[in-house]
Amino acid sequence: MLATLSSLYLLPSDRCRFLVLLAVGFLGIAISKPAVAQAQAVPSSPLTLPQALELARANYPALRARQAAVEAAAADVRTNRANFLPQITAQVQAAHGTANQVRGAVLPGGALGIAGVRPDFSSQTTWTSQGGLVVEWPVLTFGRFRATLERANAATNQAQADYEQEMFAHQVRVADAFMLALVAQKSVALQRANLQRTQSLRRVIRAGTMSGIRPGIDSSTTNAEYSRAQLQFLTSQQQALQQRVQLASLLGTPMQAIQLDSMEFYTKLPNIAPAVYSDTTHQPPILRAAQQRVRASEAQNNLLLMNKRPTLSLVGATWGRGSGIGNRTGPDGTYPIDASLGAGLPFKAYNYVLGGALSWNITELWRTKYATNAQQQRVNQAQAEYSQQVLLLQTERQNAVLQLELANQTAQEAPRQLDAASRAFVQAKARYDAGLDNLVVLTQAALTLNRAETDQALAVNNLWRALLLRAATNGDLGVLLEQL
Repeated sequence: MLATLSSLYLLPSDRCRFLVLLAVGFLGIAISKPAVAQAQAVPSSPLTLPQALELARANYPALRARQAAVEAAAADVRTNRANFLPQITAQVQAAHGTANQVRGAVLPGGALGIAGVRPDFSSQTTWTSQGGLVVEWPVLTFGRFRATLERANAATNQAQADYEQEMFAHQVRVADAFMLALVAQKSVALQRANLQRTQSLRRVIRAGTMSGIRPGIDSSTTNAEYSRAQLQFLTSQQQALQQRVQLASLLGTPMQAIQLDSMEFYTKLPNIAPAVYSDTTHQPPILRAAQQRVRASEAQNNLLLMNKRPTLSLVGATWGRGSGIGNRTGPDGTYPIDASLGAGLPFKAYNYVLGGALSWNITELWRTKYATNAQQQRVNQAQAEYSQQVLLLQTERQNAVLQLELANQTAQEAPRQLDAASRAFVQAKARYDAGLDNLVVLTQAALTLNRAETDQALAVNNLWRALLLRAATNGDLGVLLEQL
């Protein structure tokens, strides 16, 4: 994100570089409010930068996706807590089958119990019933419960840090796109003024040509300059439209006729006091996200170590059975069979059992050994990526300082260039009107004035963008927003 922003920073030199700058926009789609709120509409009044940032927070789909991931991770914490609560299973069943079975037989997987209830096997049928309640509670997990919650909490913190990093990166993209759209809007105004200036000269020169005071070539040259000014005006309008489309995309809104409020971007230069960086009191979101990935990886490694430990569970069960097979034998030595529902469904025998169970998966010892070795390498990978982010951020901060210093020097020099160009144009026009200079000199002075106006707007805009770059490397846009 920071590398992309710094690569877009260019210093004003001439019109070609200005047009290239306007044509470049951020193409990344990638961010503090829960994103469940309804999308906000672009206000009808001119849009300010703080309003644009708020719209992006509320509307951009990628941010809503990140927020949903945070909510899902928080729900996973509650799920992991519930996994260690007592597990209660209830079952009730009724069956209709032949009487060659034990009384109250049940229907789980496997063969049913068979007992001859008559001297010879019978196909006579009857009803049987069964109902039970089983409770199992892992009361002692030897650290697995705590490790599971720590892993789930670490995953939640990582999702939150990723959301904040994505949100901050998107805020930087929106701010830069806003400034690019603003300078494109300023360019339209400058080219419109240049067109009007050229049109005024064209009318004067054309009148002089028709009266015979000026040569015909002056009229033809002025017509060419007027056409060139019109082309520049149309080009600036096209580039302004492209920048508004890009900005609308980052705001998460359909393309609208967005009018930007220049606020104080062109009325004053920003304060560029040196930034104070602290790795202990404040970390940029990109570093916090990388650090949370390290912690989440370490928590996963700790959970794998806990998986090789045993579990002590309390177990209790109660159940009842009913059958249409009688309890006493008849005269023929067999049990009487009643095929009615009333005889088979009511429970007739009740049982319960309480106890404890210590379970230990011995083979988990070998599996855990290999799993923890692999996870430790993932921990090392996350730590190396964090170190890499620290190095990149230090480089970006140094680049931001240099860019800001150079942009400030350019912004200080640009007004002197504009003042000299304005004086030169006034003098050239006066000399041309007096017949002391030809149209070539006047045309060159007009081109110089137009370029100086463009460079002035670009120099001021670049200074604000350089301040944005420094704010991005510091992880806090307040340095920028508090000056608007």
